[in-house]
Amino acid sequence: MPNMIPNKMIRGVTMFIDLVLIFLAYGLAFTLLRDQMDPRNMEAFSSVVPWILLISILFLGIYELDRLVQHDFWDIVRKLAIALTLIMLLTMTASFFFREFALPRSLLLVAHTNAFFLLLGWKWLYTKYSQFTREGRVMFIGTEEEFDRMERSLSTFLSKNSYVRWYDKNESLAALQAHVMQYDVIFLGSGIEEAKKERLMFCAMKNEKLVYVVPKVNDMLLMNTSVTTVDDTMVMQVKPFTLTLFQAGLKRMIDVAVSFVLLLFTLPVTVICAIAIKCGDGGPIFFKQERLGKNHRPFHILKFRSMVIDAEAKTGPTLATTNDARITKMGKFIRKTRIDELPQLINVLKGDMSLVGPRPERAFFATQFQRQNKWFNYRHAVKPGITGYAQVMGKYTTSVDKKLTFDLHYIRNYSLWLDFIILMQTILVVINKAKSEGAELPKTKSSQQMPYVARKTQ
Repeated sequence: MPNMIPNKMIRGVTMFIDLVLIFLAYGLAFTLLRDQMDPRNMEAFSSVVPWILLISILFLGIYELDRLVQHDFWDIVRKLAIALTLIMLLTMTASFFFREFALPRSLLLVAHTNAFFLLLGWKWLYTKYSQFTREGRVMFIGTEEEFDRMERSLSTFLSKNSYVRWYDKNESLAALQAHVMQYDVIFLGSGIEEAKKERLMFCAMKNEKLVYVVPKVNDMLLMNTSVTTVDDTMVMQVKPFTLTLFQAGLKRMIDVAVSFVLLLFTLPVTVICAIAIKCGDGGPIFFKQERLGKNHRPFHILKFRSMVIDAEAKTGPTLATTNDARITKMGKFIRKTRIDELPQLINVLKGDMSLVGPRPERAFFATQFQRQNKWFNYRHAVKPGITGYAQVMGKYTTSVDKKLTFDLHYIRNYSLWLDFIILMQTILVVINKAKSEGAELPKTKSSQQMPYVARKTQ
């Protein structure tokens, strides 16, 4: 079982190899285009090299390409394609800004194409080698229901030489402690009582086992706390879930500027989409629905209509599902590409929403979620967003509780840099079909289990 949080040295070595390969890609490009090159081109390249390396570090880090812990080939392809495209565009911008006009665009295109295949090859070989050589015994302590939910996620980190086994949280402490000795990695579920969790953590850490804890929502309260003393007693200051006045003001200024530019930039797409929807069934172009905003204030969210007219007339409020019959042909396309969300830029300009934040819920569903989890209201401490931390880290089908932990983590750890990372990673979400599919229909228990990497204790 790998460490899912690679240490800084490993990430540093990975990044260094990436930069060497990018530099090599440029060398290959100069070789391939040598008949078209002259000394001025090399001089221009030498002037821009520091910026190429800096931009590369930025985007390779944003898309976590220095953390080779998962093994999805197409995920690596998507991340590399987006990262290298942005690196190339910003390199062109840097060369123009520094007036290095002798750096040919053809050279940049060939170099980044070379970089894509070089980086893809080495990262795929590394992950395959890591998966082939890795062995690990994983113990999951919690409820069977929680294990079932995490089984497929855990399997992405395991190899054929690894396995994970479930143990009921209600087993005696002595029995669980005895089992701990047999495993390399211990996962502690969110439902374990605190006293037992502390004893299990102590036992695992004493025996140098790697421990992962699945947090409860109220664990998010203690994140990013300040430590001080009251006389000779250490105390932690737990801050409210909200943004400071300065953070909110700066975030609003950026929202207005960026949403205005995006509205102008996407105007051709908006016009084509509006015509296609109107020609499809003659119905309205936009879909307007009441959602809850900051401090539970209702507002009307705008989207391009992706479903048939009066889609909920017979069913009432219900979430979209995979292969939902109510979604039109045009609707399937704009939902997969997230084009249906573009009109929400108007909501951002009006001040109802932000570019980044928890997704706005309908009052009908918010009331249900609040009954199930008392912490749900805290996500309304900030303006809802077009995209959010839960959207880039999870999927459309991710459970409400899991999305809530992501949303509360975002609010607790808010920064403009985090907003920038989320916006960049949203590009990855747009081109990943699995991220935008509707709620899955119930599956049989047997179809959810992985064949060899996840085995439950008898």
